[in-house]
Amino acid sequence: MGSVNSLYRGGLILLVGFIFFKMGGFLFKIICMNVMPVSAYGEVAVFMVLFNWFVLFATFNVTIGLAKFISHDKGKKELYYTASLAGSLLITLVVCAALLVLAPWMSGVLNVGYPVILWAIASVPFAVIYNIGIFYFRGLYRMKSSTYADIMMTVIRIAALIGFFLAGIVYAPYIAFLLSFMAIDFYLLLKSRVRTRFERSEVFHAFRELLIYSVPVFLSEFLRLFSTDVDRLMLSGFYSSFEAGVYDVAVSLCLGYIIIANSYSNALLPLASSSQHDGSKRRGELRRALKASTAFFILYTAIVLIAGRPVIGMINPAYMGIFSFLPALIVAYILIGFLTVLTFYANSVGYQKHAVYAGAVFAFLNLALNFYLIPRMMYWGAIYALTVSCAASLAVMALLIWKVEMCGRKVKRP
Repeated sequence: MGSVNSLYRGGLILLVGFIFFKMGGFLFKIICMNVMPVSAYGEVAVFMVLFNWFVLFATFNVTIGLAKFISHDKGKKELYYTASLAGSLLITLVVCAALLVLAPWMSGVLNVGYPVILWAIASVPFAVIYNIGIFYFRGLYRMKSSTYADIMMTVIRIAALIGFFLAGIVYAPYIAFLLSFMAIDFYLLLKSRVRTRFERSEVFHAFRELLIYSVPVFLSEFLRLFSTDVDRLMLSGFYSSFEAGVYDVAVSLCLGYIIIANSYSNALLPLASSSQHDGSKRRGELRRALKASTAFFILYTAIVLIAGRPVIGMINPAYMGIFSFLPALIVAYILIGFLTVLTFYANSVGYQKHAVYAGAVFAFLNLALNFYLIPRMMYWGAIYALTVSCAASLAVMALLIWKVEMCGRKVKRP
């Protein structure tokens, strides 16, 4: 009973934080939609996609490994935190240097301004520190600290954005984005209270352990992120940032499904991880996460279908055309929500290779379909590609988990 309460309570606490954080992100976009031309807003959308990819490459997703290993051995929490922070920042320097070389090429291919790429690169180191701090708290099941950090950063970001727009600063969205990470990093570093010094060899071996576990997780997460974000980049590349901006508004209305899925996935991760050798218990945790997510998916769908049109009409009528394809996009994002929960479960109990297989199906099928359909069908091409590829990936993931859980097949544990 205690485990049930932990998952629902932890999920709800994270849900509050994710809602505030994502609603803050939506408010951030709303302000940009009102103040900026559609093409300029489209560049902000491309910036967000590239930024998320850059951060993932800078961390190799060791944050998931950090949360998992801390939940297993809290006595080494400071060592794992120090190792993940030091190792990730070193990788970040290399990644950022490579991205600076590629920046002019990316600017030309994606039809966005060169400074947009530079702002995305500049934000990466500060986002790395933030992500490590957040997952450190989640591994300790300090969900309130994680939620407070999300809320504080959102408030700072919105306040800075409004202030910079009022001051007439051209790059207001990018500066506000960067400063919010810088501010919250101080909070996270102070709150973590890691004071112990470790030998360099200890830190190296701890980071190596995190990296070995996390590389398959990184591959599955990158494939999933690539699959859900590549459509906006292709719309910008094949057409212009105007089309990317319009489509991004529709995607923003569907972010509630990602908020819900991430909330219960992050609550599921330490609970499933700590009970990974008890098959009945870990499957029970997965069922509860799926049930809770489904209930909130239904509620959110009703909210979007009822309130979406008047909300967008008040924000900017230029984006009202999204309602011709929004219901179809909602179906795709519900599938993505379920895939997210299953992916977190697979990564938390040692089935990382299965998450990679399913992610590869999603990414390569989506990439091929986008290349073929977007030049011919624009927005509908992106939606068809996303729906078909996600459905295929979800089927693969569910089948693989069913085979190892229900058919008694053994997988190698980390």
